[in-house]
Amino acid sequence: MPIQREGQFLRFHNLGITSSLGIESTQLQACLAEVRAAGLKGVFGCPGFDFREETLDFLRELPWVEQVWFWDVNLKSVEGLYALPHLRYFGVHERRPGLDFAHFPELETVVWFHNPKDKGLAALPRLTKLHVWHYKPKEKSFAGLGLPTSLERLEFTWANPHTLEGLPLLPNLRRLELHHCRNLLSLDGLAGIAPGLRELVVTSCNKLAVDLTQLPAGLGLPVINGRQLV
Repeated sequence: MPIQREGQFLRFHNLGITSSLGIESTQLQACLAEVRAAGLKGVFGCPGFDFREETLDFLRELPWVEQVWFWDVNLKSVEGLYALPHLRYFGVHERRPGLDFAHFPELETVVWFHNPKDKGLAALPRLTKLHVWHYKPKEKSFAGLGLPTSLERLEFTWANPHTLEGLPLLPNLRRLELHHCRNLLSLDGLAGIAPGLRELVVTSCNKLAVDLTQLPAGLGLPVINGRQLV
């Protein structure tokens, strides 16, 4: 079910881990009151749905919220996020200041538009799902990315490294997806990075050449650029 208006408010029931209410700038206080009254644990916002705030300070009034999803935003401050100690699902895109993820020890899922000013991601003990968008460091390497060993699912969309060199050991990783990584030449070393990998999906990585001997032993049939390898 897409975003729809139910009575006075916008709601999104199929996003993430819980139902969410849309925060609209023209009725900000009414939206906050509805989140409180309904006991909702998720909020979202987008300029196309009347979210025009430059900060997330209003989140200080909703300390029980577990899910945030704000997109196409241009934020001057994200300090309000630090009032959410029970945050489990995070997505705030695209323009925003750097964020210290270490403040959110209960995070389980992060959709991350890479911001080099962010820190603390590797310290998250419960993070199992991470989707990284637009990872394009000048070094064109995964070195220094900093990922927690708890990850079970990892996705990269629009990343610029040539190889997987620099990724840490991810002993719990079961699914890896690589999309639009147009510089990627090989998957060498994957067996050492993710020895327990079971699923591999690669799309639009047209320079990639796959050496089957470099893939984890327990991997199912991988899908590479629309073709299932056998």
